Amino acid sequence: MKEPYPMSRFLSLAATGFTVVSVSCTDFQTSADPDAPTSLFAGKAHSAVPSEGSFAIDLDTTLQLAAGRNLELATAIEKANRAAARSDQAALSIVPDLAVGASFAKHNGLLQDTLGSPVRTKRVNDSAGLGTSAGVPGIGLDLSLSRAIFAPLAARQDRQAAVAAAQAKEHQVLADAAAAYYELVRARASLQLAREIEGAAGTLADSTQAFAAAGEGLSADSERAAATHLLRKGQAFRAEADLIRRSSALARILHLPPSLTLIPTDRSVAATELVDPDEPAARMVATALRFRPETAQMQAAVSAAANRLTEQKVKPFLPNVSAGYSNYEFAAGRGGATDGDGPREEVAAMIYWKLEGLGFGNAAAAREKQANLNLARLKEASTLDAIASEVTGARAEVHAQRARLSIGSQAAGHARKSYELTTARLQQAQGLPIEALASIQTLAEARQAEVDAVLDYNIAQHRLLAALGHPR
Repeated sequence: MKEPYPMSRFLSLAATGFTVVSVSCTDFQTSADPDAPTSLFAGKAHSAVPSEGSFAIDLDTTLQLAAGRNLELATAIEKANRAAARSDQAALSIVPDLAVGASFAKHNGLLQDTLGSPVRTKRVNDSAGLGTSAGVPGIGLDLSLSRAIFAPLAARQDRQAAVAAAQAKEHQVLADAAAAYYELVRARASLQLAREIEGAAGTLADSTQAFAAAGEGLSADSERAAATHLLRKGQAFRAEADLIRRSSALARILHLPPSLTLIPTDRSVAATELVDPDEPAARMVATALRFRPETAQMQAAVSAAANRLTEQKVKPFLPNVSAGYSNYEFAAGRGGATDGDGPREEVAAMIYWKLEGLGFGNAAAAREKQANLNLARLKEASTLDAIASEVTGARAEVHAQRARLSIGSQAAGHARKSYELTTARLQQAQGLPIEALASIQTLAEARQAEVDAVLDYNIAQHRLLAALGHPR
């Protein structure tokens, strides 16, 4: 009988590759300035990322790049900047406009005097200075008092809502980036496992074929081992493609070239503890309602709608004010000459009340603003319900994935034990190589399940942290 096949060459999963450890991570810190729509990692975006080839990346770098390069987050921040500019613009509505210019006017033909008699004349005038003789004041003010009072208040709330929306987008982007990174780690681990299993299956196929040729094994076993080897080779190719897909998905979140291959540097799969899932669900919900930017966003949106409604209600009762002042050099004369020149100063002011559509237009506009306020309040209530649901769901997911940690670890332990027992039997010439096939497959599945449990737990932790609003 041939010497038993050395099972130590079949698979080294128990000693090499990805291992499972437990570590803790420091919570992220948000900006202390609520009016500054900057990212958590502002100014820390990686500056040495190549445009092609491969790039080694870890979780910390992933989060930094996501905060500094993600296009959706950049868009949200620019929306906050736009809202800030609009707020400044609304606040400046009570500041007069300044105009400096020149004018020229020429008239040929009939005019009518105060008694009604026609007068044929030819005249010309020009001006230059603060304002013009064409009726443009040098310093002019034309505003509605209701808008001057309430528009800046509403615009300021719009700004706060946009800033909160940018912060909420950052939390989402960071959670998505962390999940995409862990999926990349999963793909790399799966590829490593697939290659090792493929090699073990190939060696097993050669061994069973040799046993069958020597009459010490069944041809059916040889064919089965050969089929298993081919199937494992196909899984390895699929794992390679999945690794490229996961790299491309992470590169998209980080706004990196899709041709760049991202390689995770983690050699171990670490179970991270960002949030204690044993905290009562009610307390977690309360924490989320306090720290989630969406709460502040909805509150600001309701306040903005309320200010616009108040503006519309008081608009008919508050006057519109128009005033102007001009000071310029004026020159005029008859027959096309401008020999009469000198300084000219004009002051004008007007105050008036206006009813749009005899007041019915104001009432209709007020009903529209009331509906907008009701919609904002409904959206606020819906958002709060969504936050509570998201927190409880994320908490339940963390609990479920934590339970899988021990299950995966125990399954891997049993699979290793089975593998060791099978190896011992073969080394003692008490079995055939085909007997190792089931133990190899079970060990590979158990190791993959162990890795999946840890990575799914980490993703769930990041999702729960985002659901809580990154509490400080």
